[in-house]
Amino acid sequence: MSMEKHLLVACGDAYHTSQSLRFTYQFFTRREDLRLTLFYVAPRQADWRFDPDTLEAHPEVAACIEHDKAVRGVPIMDQARDWLLSMGFPADRVRVKISQGRLGTVKEIVKECEEGLYDAAVLGRRGLSWFEEMVSDSISHRILWESLTFPIWICRNPERGRKNVLVCVDGSEQCLRAADHVGYMLREEPEHSVTLLHVCEDACCVDAEKFFTEALVQLTDNGVADERIHFKVLTSRNPAKTILAEAEKEKFAAVAIGRGFHEPSAFDSLFATTSLKVMRGIEGAALWLCK
Repeated sequence: MSMEKHLLVACGDAYHTSQSLRFTYQFFTRREDLRLTLFYVAPRQADWRFDPDTLEAHPEVAACIEHDKAVRGVPIMDQARDWLLSMGFPADRVRVKISQGRLGTVKEIVKECEEGLYDAAVLGRRGLSWFEEMVSDSISHRILWESLTFPIWICRNPERGRKNVLVCVDGSEQCLRAADHVGYMLREEPEHSVTLLHVCEDACCVDAEKFFTEALVQLTDNGVADERIHFKVLTSRNPAKTILAEAEKEKFAAVAIGRGFHEPSAFDSLFATTSLKVMRGIEGAALWLCK
């Protein structure tokens, strides 16, 4: 029995160049099993208002407006929804939701995802700057690295024709959750295979088999067939560079990694972590970050 997946797809002011929309459209083939909420965070300027013909321009107006009022208030979202429908997404599987942006872009997305129980949040070109904003102070750092309960996909110029997902494993709980997330999202997507990758610093990878076995359980328990799962061990003292090179070489559509992958002990070394280096360098694919 198939299980419906629900994604929050963050949209900006130019739907036709939206990398989050493009990745979602290109990656999934079983669109009847996918539910999308197109989420738009309005600017926080004091003079910004929804279309007065459709929404009251008063502070007491609801923080989030959905469906018909939303698309009439912000026509670009109507166009984004229509584009997805023209690409084969069922009308009853795509809705629009708009936030007034009182908390700022990042926090509005976090709040919506936490309350809406989405399977993942899909961010486009601006995703990287949003994440850098989140780690600019200790409070945001805590939100990013400790509090989020949902995976985040950052799409960087998704290249048409790419397939399959590269899952980085190192034995950590975060990477096992990444494998579980990939298994859940790909269980009804037979067009995609999964490659489990372990990067070790020297040629003696005594733990690789154990890491693979643990991650394999997460995939097969979600219904991913053995023939769709592959394994690779690479030796490198620069895991992020190696992961990026492998993703480019094999043209993976997505790279999945745990946010605790080589997690630092101090905030000052945050940007030295593998996951954030991959996030900064990925191109042509999406990064699936799981805590």
